[in-house]
Amino acid sequence: MKITRDLVEVGVYPLGLDYVKLFAVIGSANGSVEMLPDDKGLTQITVGVGVPWGEAIAILLHETYELTLINMNTRYKKKPSFSGESSDYVFFLSHNELGEAHDRIGEFLALALPDFEDAYKEIKKRELAKKKKKKKK
Repeated sequence: MKITRDLVEVGVYPLGLDYVKLFAVIGSANGSVEMLPDDKGLTQITVGVGVPWGEAIAILLHETYELTLINMNTRYKKKPSFSGESSDYVFFLSHNELGEAHDRIGEFLALALPDFEDAYKEIKKRELAKKKKKKKK
């Protein structure tokens, strides 16, 4: 785990047929998938951890499912589109494809979740220490 000012590099994990880098974003309540990152390296998933643990897990699931369903070619864009944003995308998949998505994400979670939880706890520990330090001043 590598911690910078606003970002924690949690690790690299298999997700389906590829590997992805997982990051925790300090103080954020958002998530994202960067399929073509600036460094031209692995796909990146970022998960905001400025939220309670259950919400951080929900963000992680959202982003991993989104990437998995894109990679399985089940994402479509509604046209015509007037908003040009992510709400224009729909996912259409069979029951078997849903099972495959679960298989891919299950393996990812089994490997990534312990490290993600460690990162989350370390971030919260540091945030608590900062608050205590400010109170002493």
